[in-house]
Amino acid sequence: MNQSTKKYEALQGLKGSPEWDTLDKVQQRIVDMTLRDMQHAGIGFAEGSTEKQSFNEISERLSQLSLGFGNNVMDATKAYKKVIKNKADLEGLSDTFLETLKKNAVMQGVQGDDQDVYCITLDFPIYGPLMMNCSNRALRESIYKANITKASDNEPLINEILQLRHEKAQLLGYATYADLSLSVKMAHDLTTASTLLDQLHTASTTHAKQELADLTQFAVDHLGHAQDAPLMPWDTAYVSEQYRQALYKYDDETISAYFAFPKVLQGLFDVADQVLGIQVRELGADELDKKNISRWHDDVKVFEVAEKGDVKAYFYGDFYSRPAEKRSGAWMDTVTSRYKDPQGKVTLPVAYLICNQPTPQDATTPSLMKFRDVETLFHEFGHCLQHMMTRVDYAEASGINGVEWDFVEVASQFMENFCSEPKWLERLSGHYQTGEPMPKEMVQALVKNRHFLSGMAMLRQLHFSKVDLALHSSFTPPTAPTDPTVFDLDATIAKETTLIPRLPEDRFLCSFAHIFGGGYAAGYYSYKYSETFSADAYGAFEEAEAKGGNEAVVNVGQRYRDTILALGGGTPPRQVWTEFRGRPTVDINALLRHSGLQ
Repeated sequence: MNQSTKKYEALQGLKGSPEWDTLDKVQQRIVDMTLRDMQHAGIGFAEGSTEKQSFNEISERLSQLSLGFGNNVMDATKAYKKVIKNKADLEGLSDTFLETLKKNAVMQGVQGDDQDVYCITLDFPIYGPLMMNCSNRALRESIYKANITKASDNEPLINEILQLRHEKAQLLGYATYADLSLSVKMAHDLTTASTLLDQLHTASTTHAKQELADLTQFAVDHLGHAQDAPLMPWDTAYVSEQYRQALYKYDDETISAYFAFPKVLQGLFDVADQVLGIQVRELGADELDKKNISRWHDDVKVFEVAEKGDVKAYFYGDFYSRPAEKRSGAWMDTVTSRYKDPQGKVTLPVAYLICNQPTPQDATTPSLMKFRDVETLFHEFGHCLQHMMTRVDYAEASGINGVEWDFVEVASQFMENFCSEPKWLERLSGHYQTGEPMPKEMVQALVKNRHFLSGMAMLRQLHFSKVDLALHSSFTPPTAPTDPTVFDLDATIAKETTLIPRLPEDRFLCSFAHIFGGGYAAGYYSYKYSETFSADAYGAFEEAEAKGGNEAVVNVGQRYRDTILALGGGTPPRQVWTEFRGRPTVDINALLRHSGLQ
């Protein structure tokens, strides 16, 4: 479709006709974005020209390479198995996780004769908890090295991907692939994206160095590390988790007893109502039958979303894990987008909200959520709100459709902030058996946990972002054995962004699927870019509460509702931001303050 000459000429003709001025701004933006996307799909090349042939060949080859990259990562992850027969080698792991490793052994076809067998693999639900909790340093080193060298045969694919992306960008008239990628994003140019990353780097480095010093001293004082021995990369996750538990005293299971899913969900809907003026209610079985709404599983709930009694949208909530039929993670997706037909009839938006929290243990015990599950629920509901509360009448730009890649996470990350507010944490929580409120000390621990090693976490994300932009703007794939490799570039940037030295054999880039197998090429910076805007957006509520209390917060909530949520992809994000915040720029200080870096 994007190489349809008839479509392109029709839209170009519309832009050049008197009728263009009769279109509203949203319609004009849709046409402009469509023409831009068609140009980026190669519509500008003459039919039968060598340029068009080359462009199409590059596009097809890039699709093959991206798929191959992802398949190699998947195959390498599946291929690695480390069998442990001595339980003592797994000291520090909980009984629950040891059972998981035993079940993993059965799934992987590893059988023991007359003793328990444990199987370690590199998929994150196994790798992550093991690296955080296993006190066997030698085992952690072995697993870590296996993880950073997996899929090393992806190196030639990376070089070919980078070379072809560069050629594709130049065919389209851009100097680099980064310029092409950023041309369709809010940041718009490399300088803007890089400047923000540099500001965050400057603000985070001193804090990160102190955090590492504290972490190292804790390892010496409590974990038996030698006084003069630096922490190694395979120590970081383990020492960090032990340090966190020592500081905050509460483990995940103790905390989850206070986060019963029904209570959390009601707290989420209270935030939507009392801060944003949006009412959510679950539809009962009779209403579902009356409206002829079907569900794909008995656990699925259906909700109606209204504003001042006027129904605006619906969404399905599928909250519980079902490994046999449902992929892991959490996401929001669209069922229908809001649009108005020529007769004026409006189709309401409908969304999916999918999570994977634990299922209820029995009829009397609700699903008990980890704190990260609570944050994830708020995050995905933020995406749903932007999709459902749109006022745009054209599907191509209503809700999340048409919102720039580096701004679309603002509404979701914004909602996570409420999970770190003591007054809302108290509303969300209560012991599932006794109803007792969450202890004040636990509330404060969760609030402080937001600041825990936040400088080191910031540098980690900045490293990924900087490497991604450099690979797509200034790097040239090697043509001779002495030329710098992608790993040389990674190591050079790591000298500024990584406080614990990387290993020479580190091949993390060979499994960096976000930029080589997904949609984040020259766009990984979007995570921090949008998080900065979301923190500044929440800052508007903090300022209102400090100056005018609850009434002022409600007024800001209405303005947020009228801009960030209502305008969707129908208005350029810089204009949306200016209308909401009263200025075109973002203030990074809110993010630094929320992260404990200021």
